[in-house]
Amino acid sequence: MTTELDRYRKVGERIEALIRPATFPLAIKLIRSEAEILPEYKRPSRDLNLQNFLCQNFKMARTYGWTMAITEADINCKLARNVYGWDSPTEAEREWGNAFSVGLYANDSETAAKFEKHLLNLNNEYLGMIISPLTRTRVIPDTVLVYCLPAQAMRFVQGYLYMAGGVLEFSAAGRVGSCYEGVIKTLKKGQPQYITLGNGDRVWGGAHDFEVAFSCPREKLELLMEGLEKSHAGGLRYPIPQYMNYAPGFQDAFEKAAIDRAGGTIEKKQ
Repeated sequence: MTTELDRYRKVGERIEALIRPATFPLAIKLIRSEAEILPEYKRPSRDLNLQNFLCQNFKMARTYGWTMAITEADINCKLARNVYGWDSPTEAEREWGNAFSVGLYANDSETAAKFEKHLLNLNNEYLGMIISPLTRTRVIPDTVLVYCLPAQAMRFVQGYLYMAGGVLEFSAAGRVGSCYEGVIKTLKKGQPQYITLGNGDRVWGGAHDFEVAFSCPREKLELLMEGLEKSHAGGLRYPIPQYMNYAPGFQDAFEKAAIDRAGGTIEKKQ
């Protein structure tokens, strides 16, 4: 009998077949109680004896294949703790955050303060989250997060718009990529997000320079997958089939030098 978990695992298999990401697509579920955490799930504070960043846990889940359980007790990233509502920063802490950004992310404190206005914070509605590789997911995801190449993200965009039409609109700040844009913003907006990974993901989360990410809320996942399948059948593929049906040529001087150097192994024009 096919279960709902089996259905999402099949989605993971199809993403891996159609998109071919280098690491596991992730199922992410926000949780409200400890009862949703099974003993076999990995927990940073218990199993690794540390607190870490959310992006590190995404990396472990997508490369090690672990199912991770994360609560506020596991996370010491100030920004993640703020956007998930696990901390309520004081006015002094807000001022410190803006001061930290000046000269790094912003030209001055007035510019730095504009960033916060764009954040769609959670208000401590959730205890934490479960992160599980989608092909073997232990949870029904609220959102699916895939680290990928820009060309692979292009295929996600094409697949979604095959069904939805129009364009996908998203914003980028060059920071709070996976933890905020890949989870909170995706759920708050109810739309897929093309994510420009920031320094957190790259310095601590182990994301490579060539990686971006794409996320999709559960409610839009069926639409995305139908569009991926149909556009793939129509000829939009990954790896992208580059046009190779042509006769290569050289600039005249380069061609003459190549023929002289090759000693007859390059066919001369008649």
